[in-house]
Amino acid sequence: MDERIVIERCQAGEMDAFDELLGCYEGLVYNLARRYFGNQPEVADIAQDAMIKLFLHIGEFRWRSTFKTWVYRVVTNVCLDHLRQRKAYLVSLDGPNEDGRPMLELPEEEPGPEDMAERGQLREILADILRTLPHDHRVILVLRDMEELSYEEIAEVLGCSLGTVKSRLARARDALRRKFLASSRAAGWAERKLQA
Repeated sequence: MDERIVIERCQAGEMDAFDELLGCYEGLVYNLARRYFGNQPEVADIAQDAMIKLFLHIGEFRWRSTFKTWVYRVVTNVCLDHLRQRKAYLVSLDGPNEDGRPMLELPEEEPGPEDMAERGQLREILADILRTLPHDHRVILVLRDMEELSYEEIAEVLGCSLGTVKSRLARARDALRRKFLASSRAAGWAERKLQA
């Protein structure tokens, strides 16, 4: 499929072309919504809202960025709108940081029941901590550490400078680490992990 031709057909109002384009991006839209909201029941509805927004606004896409970056921006804005309405959400932070290592080290071998329980506890602790972070910190952690967008792509998605992306990401990671280290639940988890 020549994506540019399909996008131009969508912009001309061809529903079949949008269905074709959606087939390529539906997974990305759903997965990004799931990254913001975890496995909450409303994720499918939020993803659907994002796809409707893509359909309604595809005529505004002007080729200043890649289409994929534009999709990230639209979906992120829809998710942020829902977050503002909801104020809290759950996500996992298994993604890598700048040097490619996981934000928090988890077992690399095939996890057994005990490892799965530990991961679940860690995700729960991180989700609680993330709820306390400002929206801009949550968003940048999702886009960089989970969706693995480049700094340039994040700047496009958020409509800010590269320097802002880097400084916001550094502040977000620092805030996450400080809150994790200050958390009594995290301390208990780490102590159990060390004793194992």
